[in-house]
Amino acid sequence: MGFDALSRLKSAGIATEEYLKEKWERRKSRDILTAKENAAKAEEERLRREKNDFLSLVLAKITGESVIEMPPLEWNPTAVHKAVFLVTIPIEFGIFELSKNSYNLLAKHVGMSLNSVSHWALCVIDRSSSPSYCYDLMSDQLVLNAIGKNYFRVAEITAAFIETWSSCYYVGETPKSHQEIQELGLNHMTLHPRYHLLSSNCQDLVESLVKQLCNGRMISQAKLGEELSLISPRIALDLMVARLRSKIEVLEEHEDSDTVKEDMVVIKKLWRRSHR
Repeated sequence: MGFDALSRLKSAGIATEEYLKEKWERRKSRDILTAKENAAKAEEERLRREKNDFLSLVLAKITGESVIEMPPLEWNPTAVHKAVFLVTIPIEFGIFELSKNSYNLLAKHVGMSLNSVSHWALCVIDRSSSPSYCYDLMSDQLVLNAIGKNYFRVAEITAAFIETWSSCYYVGETPKSHQEIQELGLNHMTLHPRYHLLSSNCQDLVESLVKQLCNGRMISQAKLGEELSLISPRIALDLMVARLRSKIEVLEEHEDSDTVKEDMVVIKKLWRRSHR
């Protein structure tokens, strides 16, 4: 009897120890799982906050009423579509040759300085935690009438780069990946290997990419009248100056021609609106 009682007590003690040990392990596992979940939530919150801070910089730069068409520009880890923007960046024209008739005409009738024309770039903003990128075209010849080699440039967009934007126009949405967009840019460069400021330039690349990324949408000088009602005065000014350059330098129209005079009237209005 005594031996059986001791044996039962021993078995009960072992069972209790195993129960307590199992309970402790379950609790330890739950604590580890909870810690991992809390760490994941904290990381997600950090990514959300950082991305929304970045996106707020872009939102602050948007010009005109194009933003009305835009879906919310906020962090979305499962977002498929990316926001596409036409961005302009001031160009310092002091290093260019200054003998071009079109720039003399602008200075004479509008009072524009030669650094008033902007460089165009296409910026694709990813709403997820992935990076956002800028795509543009540049030449190895910084001379206005030179025909240089085209360079397709790709760069991750930073807060410092956003600060340099003089205007930012929302174009549309695209599901295309960074890799697909790079391939489109390289294809454009293959078709247009030589850069010319008046006929094969950064604006041509942007227009080509916009058409391919945003369901055929165009930012075309041929449809400039339609675009003027949609885009900001700054970007409209760039479009008008580009068209005027083509007329004066490529088509060799005289400054007294009716079409040049009409363009000058529009440019003057846009210049005043963008410098109020």
